[in-house]
Amino acid sequence: MSLLQKLTFWRHNKVKKLLLKDRQHHANNPAFIICSVVLLIFDLSLFDTVIGWISLVVACGVTIRFAIYFAYQKHIPTLRTLNLLALLSILGLIYSALPLGFLLGMVNLLVLACALKLMQVRTQRDYYQLVVSLLFLLGCGFIFKQSLAFTLLYSLLSLAVILALGFFHVPNLGFKRQIKQVGLLCLQALPISLLLFLLMPQLPPLWQTPKAKSAKTGLADKITPGDIASLSQSSELAFRATFETSAPSQKDRYWRAIALEDFDGKSWQVHPLRKKHRRFQQLTQQEFSPLIKGPYVDYDIITEPTQQHWLFALDIAVARTSKSQAEIWQSDDFQLISHQPLVGQYQYEVRSYMQALAQQPLNDLDRQLNLSLPNYGNPRTQQWVSKLRQKKPQDIDFIAALMGYFKTENFRYTLRPAPMLIDPVDTFLFEQQAGFCSHYASALAYSLRLGGIPARIVAGYQGGELMAKTQQQQYLSVYQYDAHAWVEAWLPATGWQRLDPTTLVAPDRISFGLRQAMLEEGSFLADSPFSLARLTNIALFNNLRLLLADVDYNWSRWVLGFDKQKQQDLFKAIVGTLSPQRLAFLGLGIVTVIALLLTLFFIPHWYVNRVNPVQGIYQQALKLLAGAGHKRLNWQGPQDFNLHIQTQLPSAISEPFNTLTEIYVQLNYQGKNTKSLLSHKKLIKNLRRQLSLLKKKLNKSQFVKPLK
Repeated sequence: MSLLQKLTFWRHNKVKKLLLKDRQHHANNPAFIICSVVLLIFDLSLFDTVIGWISLVVACGVTIRFAIYFAYQKHIPTLRTLNLLALLSILGLIYSALPLGFLLGMVNLLVLACALKLMQVRTQRDYYQLVVSLLFLLGCGFIFKQSLAFTLLYSLLSLAVILALGFFHVPNLGFKRQIKQVGLLCLQALPISLLLFLLMPQLPPLWQTPKAKSAKTGLADKITPGDIASLSQSSELAFRATFETSAPSQKDRYWRAIALEDFDGKSWQVHPLRKKHRRFQQLTQQEFSPLIKGPYVDYDIITEPTQQHWLFALDIAVARTSKSQAEIWQSDDFQLISHQPLVGQYQYEVRSYMQALAQQPLNDLDRQLNLSLPNYGNPRTQQWVSKLRQKKPQDIDFIAALMGYFKTENFRYTLRPAPMLIDPVDTFLFEQQAGFCSHYASALAYSLRLGGIPARIVAGYQGGELMAKTQQQQYLSVYQYDAHAWVEAWLPATGWQRLDPTTLVAPDRISFGLRQAMLEEGSFLADSPFSLARLTNIALFNNLRLLLADVDYNWSRWVLGFDKQKQQDLFKAIVGTLSPQRLAFLGLGIVTVIALLLTLFFIPHWYVNRVNPVQGIYQQALKLLAGAGHKRLNWQGPQDFNLHIQTQLPSAISEPFNTLTEIYVQLNYQGKNTKSLLSHKKLIKNLRRQLSLLKKKLNKSQFVKPLK
């Protein structure tokens, strides 16, 4: 065997031994258990975003790490196995993530990478890569979950990753001491984080997440009677509205979202011609301007993510601020549309002229769309309307007759309507006579069109819970169970009019809300028995619900709603006019404040390291003895030098130094023996006393040179 082969073989064995030792060291390190738990909790928090089989890979990685930690398994998977798994996973991800879009694909890729890295960690570099990937992954979590609860969860997971980093380097340090150190570091970083949050430029999102939403969690642009009934079983928040003055009364809170003008005999949806016309207007920048005059109300809305473009507002609404005007587009069906899909909580400011609906004209497109009828279906309704129209040739009388039919017949408002699969309008009007708001709105709008009156369905929300009762400011919480549908009809004499047959069948639904209307039936949130919204009659749970809602509202308004406009308002409050010179001085002041904070953070550590009281006292003793002709050599430790002093100097000097050395060794090398801070301070006090005694003995001694 040649010398080169021997060296190669020796190096291979040495590396193998080091890796084996490193693996054994890692196996018992709690840092890997902490990282495993963090990755698992994050994966569960995004169960609707992470692909199912990737979650299985995460579970496998976590299981392997737990098995190694508890000695059920001795070795991590080989590199060949992991490389094969990584290759198969990448191929599966390419196939699975293409329909999800770029952002969701990248998040799934990052989760998969963290899971594979967790199985593969062998060196310190691998662990650092895992920690950085986990922190970046937690940052991505804020894209999808921005509520206060998830913010606290991801913050705690971030602290756990930092804690794991501490355990990786010092695995034998106690858990309490690790927690204390991590907590102290985070508290020191908190002021700088707040400054950066307030003063760093607020950039718009650089991504979009096209993701379908079901009717269980939000309105859709196609409604079949019965869809909103299922939506009403959800207690999730839809949006909040903050009014500058008193909020409108319950019966006037009709929150417009979508106008549905295309009816095929069963379902209502946004008409394709309306979509085409809207795209043309947006391309040619022909934004609709409604006729507005009369009294108005100003308010802000914070809407939850819907992945859609439509916004919510009271009729007739216009954007109130320059920011909202730049981000919101107004359609000629009085709908407010965001330029970007609502992938997170979104705040906008509007002004509503609540008496201006009747002032709006009917253009040719409106007339064409709102008089269109399906080619077939519901023959009984057609015959009934034809006879009724002959009896009531006047539009007002005809509408009154239609509304009167709902009032005089035995109609019933229910969240549990029977299926109406064939000719649903006929079945509802003449057989079942029991349904939800969308059943009534669909039957009325179709009947109006059969009678030659332009009509459409408007889907949105009605009502809202008044959360704050102050005259200066009021805000409402509108939930998914407040979803509602009503009809808009146009008459030459009165213009557009809101018609809501629900007010005739279930007036409590409009005046007091869905909860009150469903008391007798007992179907309110029947599918969510543990929802706090069902427990309002219990004072404790109701107060807890209101407290949580108020905390979440303030979080959304002041933290998530801190946008570029509010940041500029903050700058104006600090420096006045935003001139380049003042902004430059503001930036310089920010840098100075951060530098001072960093100085305050690091000076105490520098001072403790440089001027450790125990080390300082011992160094003074050594300096005294060096001045007396007895300098400690570089190779001598404390005990060796103490032995030298015991043999070279009289007991009057050697005894105080012997006591001083023993205390120094105990404090500096055996700190665990001083179990309390009080005993630690007593030892330091005794150390100073021995130093003072040593100095006096040295000055009086005739065996050494007098000290200067």
